[in-house]
Amino acid sequence: MEVLINNRQKRIQFNKRRICAIAEEIMRFEGLPENAELSLVFCDDDFIQKLNDQHLGKDEPTDVLSFPMEEVFESEIRLMGDIVISIETACRQATKLKHSVGLEVIFLLIHGLLHLRKYDHDGKEDFRRMKEREVTIFSHLCDQKLLKGIEVNEEHSPLVERAAAKGPGTTRKAAPRRPKKEPITHN
Repeated sequence: MEVLINNRQKRIQFNKRRICAIAEEIMRFEGLPENAELSLVFCDDDFIQKLNDQHLGKDEPTDVLSFPMEEVFESEIRLMGDIVISIETACRQATKLKHSVGLEVIFLLIHGLLHLRKYDHDGKEDFRRMKEREVTIFSHLCDQKLLKGIEVNEEHSPLVERAAAKGPGTTRKAAPRRPKKEPITHN
């Protein structure tokens, strides 16, 4: 499994190896094959607003967009797609929900990956199914001690509140088009 990170924002610094390890564990837990590749883009509100307008017709920033690919190339790499996360929006949401930015980014990573796996939250049943899976994955990450040092309580209430706040009918899945790749920046 491979996770590529493109950091297009300067607001926060993060440990890329740790983010990759968490993303890879989520992919393993979801049963993705070892040849799966995922691209994560961390950006500002301006960048995600342009993508949101271009792909979903919504001229406003959002927290996360998912661009599914699911193609296998000659090298046998299975491209899952891109997850684009606005760090500016994640910071605002973390403040509003009274938990760490790190926790919010992990939630958005889980949420985005589930969209790549064809989960959605347009109706009540889809919303319930996706929320349950988010909590299951989050609990697994806690059990694996991958969230050590990120503010997490035993009931995972920030995640549950965050999932509930989304509500049905607010899809974030975009058309399958990849943003231009840039080199991975050095930590």
